[in-house]
Amino acid sequence: MEQITDTQPKCLSRMIQPLPPKTRPKPIPQFMNLPPELHILIANLLIFPDIIHLKLTCTYFNDLIPPLSHHELLQAELTAFALAHDVYTCRYCLRLRPAGKFADRMLRRGRGRYGRDAERRFCVECGLMPRSGTARYGPGAQIVVQGVMFVICMVCREFAVGGKDCKGIAICGSCWEERTTRERDFRDGTHLRASLLG
Repeated sequence: MEQITDTQPKCLSRMIQPLPPKTRPKPIPQFMNLPPELHILIANLLIFPDIIHLKLTCTYFNDLIPPLSHHELLQAELTAFALAHDVYTCRYCLRLRPAGKFADRMLRRGRGRYGRDAERRFCVECGLMPRSGTARYGPGAQIVVQGVMFVICMVCREFAVGGKDCKGIAICGSCWEERTTRERDFRDGTHLRASLLG
């Protein structure tokens, strides 16, 4: 630090002297410093989607705030946010999912957003998981999702896009192609020639 000499003016010597220590203002209490009981009370007052936004802020709030119940999710799907994002409730995984995750039948009439059976709606993913005693999709099911026909194939038991011109048979595109090739070969007699020459 620079030494002050007598030749320097007094106003300059005052400027160089250290300032008195500032008193720090008391810190304002932060939200995270509040007790968990208050966090829970505050969370109970929040509505959808604000409660979800709070859950997503950190693991503490994600663990502290319980997941929404099926009834709360059904109420949430009627909010402006859910309408704008076209999301619906699944009864099994208890999530709000986009319309493309549901069969078209699940989004219309009784199971639609305002339908009397909306609480029975489930997404395709949950419908494909077998669970005893519940309504799910099984082999032979034809499921239309956003206008595209999917099937649980009767031959390979896979969930796939249904074959074109399947005449109402629940069979996937690859199994249908195999079947039509075999039928064509049978009609043409190719199978007989192959067995005689082979």
